[in-house]
Amino acid sequence: MAEMTKDEMLGIVKESISNLKEKNFYIYFYVLDTKGNPSSSLEYIYQTAYVLKNHGYNVAMLHNEKDFIGVGDWLGEEYANLKHYFIEKDNVPIRPYDFLVIPEIFANVMIQTKKLPCKKILLVQNYNHICEFMPVSVTPETLGITDAIVTTKEQEKKVKDYFPNLNTHIVSPSIKPVFRPFDGPKKLVVNVISKDQTKFNQMVKPFFWKNPMYSWVSFKDVRGFTLEEFAEVLRNGAITIWADDDTNFGYTLLEALKCGGLVIAKTPTHPSDWMLDENGDFTNNIVWFEDVDDVSKLLPSVIRSWTKDDVPEDVYENQKYFFDKYTEAEQEKEIEEVYINQIFAKRLTDFEEVKTDIDNNVFLTSDSE
Repeated sequence: MAEMTKDEMLGIVKESISNLKEKNFYIYFYVLDTKGNPSSSLEYIYQTAYVLKNHGYNVAMLHNEKDFIGVGDWLGEEYANLKHYFIEKDNVPIRPYDFLVIPEIFANVMIQTKKLPCKKILLVQNYNHICEFMPVSVTPETLGITDAIVTTKEQEKKVKDYFPNLNTHIVSPSIKPVFRPFDGPKKLVVNVISKDQTKFNQMVKPFFWKNPMYSWVSFKDVRGFTLEEFAEVLRNGAITIWADDDTNFGYTLLEALKCGGLVIAKTPTHPSDWMLDENGDFTNNIVWFEDVDDVSKLLPSVIRSWTKDDVPEDVYENQKYFFDKYTEAEQEKEIEEVYINQIFAKRLTDFEEVKTDIDNNVFLTSDSE
């Protein structure tokens, strides 16, 4: 590719500096259409975009679905009304001073956008997806990606282990206020959170077979509920079992804790930061188990403790620690710090340094970012 002249490069750089200072740029978020099904990881992306929009920035969601359904039915119209572009049909001009945020599941998008002049950012919510989708011959660095946003310190350590030259930033998820303790008495209903019907059966059926005296206990499979319905059953139910450990954060487990019931959870292979105490052990406000077969042994004692009002007080007290954690206000502060004060500011500084180089007759090629 032919080199740009000094005047051509200087014109692009000056334009970029001006637009970055005036917030006249776009932050594009590549999203997957879940076809109307609630998704915590997708909600995280939309929350970030919505916060930046409210701070006066231009945001847009990019997708590649002809029959795009979106998030209006489960996340709300304010999110559905964010600007959306269908990549194959809409003309999306991506300029050097724009930003493109690409989730880890879209390794193909990272490869396809390698030569785009904008600032590309890797978003990691589940580092297992990096190994699943990223080709062995590819790294973020070879694709021109120098920054990654992760959601926990544990993810940051893993990503840095894979790609030590990557600049990582933490923006924690938030849990909506609808997940809160119930003011009235709870019902002895056992909510079961698991994406796998097999696990549900492996926990519930053996419980009844081994404990026929508890045939009056009700179980509720909470799959397929809307956000409001899901929150309501968690608030009302006395006990929640969580066996959905393929996540790197544990959204639904934290949502159950914030609703104030007793929580029994399968220990995940890669626990999130908030699941561990200062010594690196699993927190004692959750009854942990290693295998779903253990539920039929643990659950009777938990039910007896609840019915006799004999639950150790420190279990409920320790849960209160999470009531004010991972709030939308906390997340907004982290978004401001990482996106605005770090990434956007650094991009402006980079262009200003390029301008200085050009003024000093250090020529750059059109391939330079």
